[in-house]
Amino acid sequence: MAYERELGPLGDDMLRRRDITHPRTMKADRPTLTELARSIDSGDPGVLATAPSSRAVDFFLASKLGESGANHLREWVRTGKTSTLRANALAVLSKMSMREDIELIVDCLETDEKVRFLSLASEVSKLMQHDWETSKAVAKDPTTAPNPRKLAKALTKETLLDSDAESRWCGAYLLRGLVPVLGR
Repeated sequence: MAYERELGPLGDDMLRRRDITHPRTMKADRPTLTELARSIDSGDPGVLATAPSSRAVDFFLASKLGESGANHLREWVRTGKTSTLRANALAVLSKMSMREDIELIVDCLETDEKVRFLSLASEVSKLMQHDWETSKAVAKDPTTAPNPRKLAKALTKETLLDSDAESRWCGAYLLRGLVPVLGR
């Protein structure tokens, strides 16, 4: 609800919002995404295992998955064979905004180094629209951010979202890393 208050209602307009800049970001039309949702509900992650998902894909899947799909996402966050699958499952699960998943999301971000790195790089990429290599460098060391004040302002908004535990956690993590350069 907070997301909608700030940016307007979810729906087709999500497809025009800023996305991550990863060169292999998954984007698809509604029929393809509907089929992917069915696949996830049945236990097959499909392309989630191999390609980074876009924000629009994450929100679409979050709105379409049933309880079985959510359960599969939870399992993939814990034991997915690829870091891409674990990160994508975490992103979609986070967009579902279910209170009972917050602990799993936070635990994964704190303990799975590869998922944390992908989530941080994605956060920087979507907020700043830096190329993927720059976003990865900032994820590794936030003090290297090209415009740290602008990034800090955007991250502060992310930490205040009522929904999307992944964005809140990443925002707080990156803000802490920016502290040394914000006074300059």
